[in-house]
Amino acid sequence: MNIYFSGSALGFYIEGVNSFIPEDSSVVSEEIYREFTNVAWPEGKVLGSDAGMPAWLDAPPLTQEEEIAKADEQKLSLIEQANNFINSKQWPGKAAIGRLGGDELMQYNIWLDYLDALESIDTSAAPDINWPEKPEA
Repeated sequence: MNIYFSGSALGFYIEGVNSFIPEDSSVVSEEIYREFTNVAWPEGKVLGSDAGMPAWLDAPPLTQEEEIAKADEQKLSLIEQANNFINSKQWPGKAAIGRLGGDELMQYNIWLDYLDALESIDTSAAPDINWPEKPEA
């Protein structure tokens, strides 16, 4: 059973399993196949081709749209984490019935300030964003 790699399709093909194997494919060893399949890609790398053989190449820089989408995801994640922490302390409910005071009220306000700072982040400035520092838990 031969294993092939196509530099143009950036894919592996196994003889007898795949019904189509691109013409530009080269035979690769099982060791090379295992090096590039069913593994986490190295940070900042993508699967590419070097002289028709598989290779880890530097990932291209993100586009502005991709940077903004990444920042939007981070912003939503940080807001969700902050809300989960606040809710785990039951501060909104305690505040609503007047049972929140002292240190708890001070901490609640710090976390609300953090949420306000997150909400005010303009992600269109990505990747140049100064994220607010998360309060002490």
